[in-house]
Order: sequence, then structure tokens, then C-alpha cells
Amino acid sequence: MAKAAKDTRPIADQATSEAACTYAALILYEDNQDIDATKLAKIIKAANLRVEPIWAKVFEKALKGKKVGDLLHGSSGNAGSAPVAQTTATPAAAEAKKAEPVKEVKKVEEPEEDVDMGGLFD
Repeated sequence: MAKAAKDTRPIADQATSEAACTYAALILYEDNQDIDATKLAKIIKAANLRVEPIWAKVFEKALKGKKVGDLLHGSSGNAGSAPVAQTTATPAAAEAKKAEPVKEVKKVEEPEEDVDMGGLFD
């Protein structure tokens, strides 16, 4: 049996790998296909790039269940997001803050010393 030729292309650096996976995910999104590691790897290979297999898996996991279109347009990608909690102080807490005396820290200024610069600034 003949062995498959070993891929001798160098593995792309981190930034290139991330960009390749991002573009591959966008291609799959535009083609209305599910984003999975196998499809990402096929697109990256077709682009004549070689990335660590972990990158395709990371992108698959990160985008699983997310709406890529929503991510592109600035929403969170989740159907329901938790409302932002507002913090309001109770009247008692506000009164306690008012009652605390403010301590002033006075900085003692030290007199400057004359340093002989050897006539440099004379």
C-alpha cells in the first residue's frame, strides 16, 4: 500500500491560524452551513494553509449554538441575555456614608536640597 504524502507546509503562527479559522467560519456562515471543526479544516486546507487542529475545535466550540449573524451585528448571540443589575443605595446606606468623617491626609513637603552639579547650570 502506498502511504499518504506527509504535509510539509509549515504550521501557521497564532494570528494567522485565528484569522484562517475566522474566515473559514464566515464562509460557512455565508453558505448557511453548520460550523464544525471538519468543515473549518477543509476550508483552511483548500486555502493552502496548515494550522494546528486545536484551532478548528476551539472555533467550533466557541461558535456552537451562536448566531454568527448576531455576533457580526453586535448582539451577544444568545437569545436571552440577563439584564444588567442596577445598584442603588438604600437611604440608610447613603446616610451612613454622609455620617463618616472625611480624614484629610496632609503631605509634609520636604525642602529641596541644593546639589552641586559641577558648574553645569551656573
